[in-house]
Amino acid sequence: MLALQTALFALLLPADAQINPHGQIWLAETLHQWGFERGDEGWVAEHECKLSASGGLLKIRSTGTDPFLHRKVDFPGGHLLLKIRARSRTGGNGAVYWTTQAAARRGEDKVAHFQIQHDGKWHETSAEFLAPGRLRDLRIDPGTAPGEFDVDWIRLIRRRPHPLTIERIEIEPRRAGFQVKNVGLEPLEFSTGGRTYGIAAGATVAASVPIDAARPLEAVGVELQSKGLPPLGRRIFVHNPQAQTDWIVRPLGDFTFRVARDGSMARIESDGRLVAILGPIVHCKGKLPVLELVAFPSVGQEAAPPNGRPELRFRGEGIAVAISVTGKEVSVSIDSREECEGPVVRVIGGLEQGLLAGLEYLGKGEQSSSKLDIETAEHLRFAPHPLKVTMPLMTLVTDRVSAAMTWSDMQLQPVFASPNFFDSHSDHRMALRGKRIEATIRFDRAPLEETIHWAVTRKGLPPLPKPPRSAQRQREICLAGLNGPLKTEAGWGHCVQKRWARQPYADMASTVWRLTGQTPELARLVPGGAHLSNGSIYFVTGRAKQWLDHQSRQAQGILRRQQSDGSFRYDGELRRGHFENTASGVCARPAAMLLEYARATGDQTALRAAVRTLEYMKRFRTPRGAQVWEVPLHTPDQLASADLVWAYVRGYELTGNKEYLQHARKWALSGILFVYLWSSHPIMLYSTPPVFGATHWRHSWFGLPVQWVGIDYAYALTMLAAHDDSLDWNHLARGILLSGEQQQYPDGPHVGLLPDSFALAGQRRQPADINPCGLVSLRLVLDGELDSLCVADHGGHRIVAPFPTTIRDGRAHIRAKAGVAYQVIIDGRRIVDVKSQGEDVVQLR
Repeated sequence: MLALQTALFALLLPADAQINPHGQIWLAETLHQWGFERGDEGWVAEHECKLSASGGLLKIRSTGTDPFLHRKVDFPGGHLLLKIRARSRTGGNGAVYWTTQAAARRGEDKVAHFQIQHDGKWHETSAEFLAPGRLRDLRIDPGTAPGEFDVDWIRLIRRRPHPLTIERIEIEPRRAGFQVKNVGLEPLEFSTGGRTYGIAAGATVAASVPIDAARPLEAVGVELQSKGLPPLGRRIFVHNPQAQTDWIVRPLGDFTFRVARDGSMARIESDGRLVAILGPIVHCKGKLPVLELVAFPSVGQEAAPPNGRPELRFRGEGIAVAISVTGKEVSVSIDSREECEGPVVRVIGGLEQGLLAGLEYLGKGEQSSSKLDIETAEHLRFAPHPLKVTMPLMTLVTDRVSAAMTWSDMQLQPVFASPNFFDSHSDHRMALRGKRIEATIRFDRAPLEETIHWAVTRKGLPPLPKPPRSAQRQREICLAGLNGPLKTEAGWGHCVQKRWARQPYADMASTVWRLTGQTPELARLVPGGAHLSNGSIYFVTGRAKQWLDHQSRQAQGILRRQQSDGSFRYDGELRRGHFENTASGVCARPAAMLLEYARATGDQTALRAAVRTLEYMKRFRTPRGAQVWEVPLHTPDQLASADLVWAYVRGYELTGNKEYLQHARKWALSGILFVYLWSSHPIMLYSTPPVFGATHWRHSWFGLPVQWVGIDYAYALTMLAAHDDSLDWNHLARGILLSGEQQQYPDGPHVGLLPDSFALAGQRRQPADINPCGLVSLRLVLDGELDSLCVADHGGHRIVAPFPTTIRDGRAHIRAKAGVAYQVIIDGRRIVDVKSQGEDVVQLR
């Protein structure tokens, strides 16, 4: 609820106001309640449902997967809350759609979703939404499955923000100043600290409270009282570096860990220089609990708890805290009667990088919860719904230290702010919220990507999801998808929807040939069609020269776009807000394409140009900018991770430069942040939200898997796996594959197609519905088979063939299929026709 309230408040925030992480206080009035004592009270069944009313209940019988009812209304709009008391035996989650006098048509821009429990018991649920103007129509979707849905009452509540806001906090040596603004339409009076202030509508006044500074950590707060209004307050924690207390000291890798004997906070130092604090170790609603040290093992003490780590133990009223230090890691356990927050890790120094898995991937000096990637209220992601967190990891890297936090209970609420707007400080903050918290924080000087590796290897990659069908059936539904409504006499569409033109695409024709062994009858071929390129059809239909000519033209076009420094640039509308007109994803894809051309042909011009790009890309820290047809250039993007891995692996293979392999590994680690490594739904594990942002800054992708992007990333991982075993890359890739196969339409008219996105909470496939070629290619390579073209290079010669090929003694040995006629390209220029005998030998000289 707090996250939703805060998100709505974001729409009211002045541009220069600090983010208020405690949320806005709302004043509520009930506009109407439908109790159904007098029948259906105007609610009408509209689609796939039937209504009846009796005994004070509205009874909804859903007859399909998209039921909804509606009612005409006439109420003032604004910030609204629709509350429902219902019992359900349907499935999926619910939604509220609305129209207003100014916007009379329904649409996905006017919808709010709510959770439904389908246990047949009474529950209250609600949906918050903003409807400017007068409200004209309400539509309720009671789930996404057939069944019974009974409603006891529906309430429409109008909410307005508290007229007073605390816009800014300034910390000085002996005082904390609070700027209070009256955002209402009338003048007000408020009192705080024994003083009364008058404040005109739209005006700002300053209030302050003293800071004692005698203790290392102090809770400082202000509470505003105004007649007829609920109290408004803020509480921050101020660290006083010069204050002295009794410390317990432990070694922490290259650092020193000092814990206050009263359990309030800890300091992490390097050669006497402060690099981070746990401040506080725990607090409950802004108050520091009174803790007593009850266990104080000495360093090297033999007696240790079951986890093998000597612990400091603290106890207080309704709360227990344990802290242990091993190597570079600090483990904190909190068991509280009431919800609390801790450990609060505050990292000192200038930000180099930061991450909250699934939501933030920050570069040097960047701020969290910014509007650079999304401009709706969802930009406030400092306390996200846990379902949007892809793995349990937060990291902050500054010029002093790298701090990474991981945990096991994915129902805990992660909190992340850089800079620390919770405490109005320039440090960087991360914490967890809950009653039972187990967290481990690693302190070292590792780059951000190595903290991802630490978090993954510490727990291990999750077991693979269960395959949704047999391998044979999987091939059958992919073929059904390619031969279904995706295809017409003109060819295939990239997606089944009619706006996607049908063409005789080479990628689809190649996939059909791989699945059936039969070449589709096509008068011509058009390059592309799928997300993973597949040119094998050219070589089994006598068109190898056409493929070679296309590759040459494509490479020449890329070379013309390359800048003298090796970079590529983007200056379209989606550059807005980014600090330069290039990004890792803008450069990586053309580099990979040049390297593929050089690999197939031996072209040295293309190779030298690609190497310049590989060298230029060493400057990048964040995978971003790979989908600038709809996503802002600045936005962190898994497709950029995929292209970067691809480019650097090929660069290593063609040059032998081991530094390129290290870069490939770095970017492979970056892409893990976009993969769900935990699950609370049948289809979720290893699914892949594509970007940490939104299409055109509006349509959010947080927590919304787009598996075709993950498939591209997984394919690149299979290339890296041949050279690096620091992680089981093939296991990760297969997990992504299996999630994609789970997401495919299992039956119906679009059987075998891959939805563009998959809504986790409702377990719902969402169009556009995409060809399955990428899934086929990934499964083939993971199963050790050839999916596209084989390039063999040895002894100064290279050959491109549609079958597995090796070079020995100046000859190419090809494992083909007897009776098949095909072509090969030797040394990028000579085309040879082959009538296969099954095991074919081709002279390279």
